[in-house]
Amino acid sequence: MKENKLLVPEAISFMESYQEEYAQEFGVHFSVQETDAKAKDMTKEMLKKQSKESKKKADKQQ
Repeated sequence: MKENKLLVPEAISFMESYQEEYAQEFGVHFSVQETDAKAKDMTKEMLKKQSKESKKKADKQQ
């Protein structure tokens, strides 16, 4: 099934917290593998953001 993409960046964190809240309410728990995969994805995303910010700073200094 194709996932819908969110157009507003701020909506991503809202939707993630919304999904987590629903999961807790209905007693849905993630396996260790799913949790590890999420952590890996978050780490990759953080590293991408950090490298973009570093590039912007480097461009401003030039």
